[in-house]
Amino acid sequence: MSDIRQILALVSDSPRADRVLALAARLARGHGAALAALHAVEPLRSGAFISAEAASVAASWAVETEAQRYAAACARVAAAAAASGIEIPMHGLHGEPVADMLRHAGTADLVVLSQRHPHEPDGAPRHVIERLLVGSSTPLLFVPHADTLPLQADGAPRCGQRVLVAWSPSRESARALRDALPLLAGAERVELIRFAPAGETAPEPLDAVVAYLQRHGIAASHVVRHAPAPSLGERLLATWTVDVPIAEALLSHAADTDTDLLVMGGYGHPRAWELTLGGVTRTILQTMTVPVLMSH
Repeated sequence: MSDIRQILALVSDSPRADRVLALAARLARGHGAALAALHAVEPLRSGAFISAEAASVAASWAVETEAQRYAAACARVAAAAAASGIEIPMHGLHGEPVADMLRHAGTADLVVLSQRHPHEPDGAPRHVIERLLVGSSTPLLFVPHADTLPLQADGAPRCGQRVLVAWSPSRESARALRDALPLLAGAERVELIRFAPAGETAPEPLDAVVAYLQRHGIAASHVVRHAPAPSLGERLLATWTVDVPIAEALLSHAADTDTDLLVMGGYGHPRAWELTLGGVTRTILQTMTVPVLMSH
């Protein structure tokens, strides 16, 4: 079992980054890990202007605003360090933003970041989550943006005591399970769940996965369910895909069992001009209600 020794927290311009820092600090203390923060935002673009004077004013404004953004992020990190009693060095981006994030993530055991809010700009690059998920070799722990998320006294969301592992016979799922072992080892309860295709009359049991966890000293319960069949109305929705009912059933089960961490494989592949994620991955990223650890 690989230990967590280095955690990277991605700090955006949103106040919700405080939750990310609080959770990352709590995990760092619990695992005896070092924690670093990265100001993971897109640089401001000054644009093109007719006159040199206008361009100079815009450039000066961009430099001043960038400095203010970075100072605000540093203040958040300093507050988190003071509250947690651990050192949190702060880093800025250099060069292409996502490429630099991937470089920093490459020397971390865990990256903690926020779910993107659909209506609140946070300064992060477009498609940053998709690109990190597909391009990073490090597991990503997402903190939901939901206002109803239960928070502990230090501002960190509840995470890692009651864990639900979404299992499928795939490389991504196996990778996520292995990446999550240090977190599962400290959990009060671990449950494995698999959604078998609707036409599969004798779904493959999870005995081998349970036995694997037992060899790592982790006791786990397990359940296999058939993928829910969509209604005709759901099929007619433009946003519906075959994976949406599985994602919804997964989150529903997590809520019913008071889960505070969902572990799953992140499915997707890069294309020439876009990044394509699997339906379950995309739906969970948009609608998560508990912290989610994903590995690709």
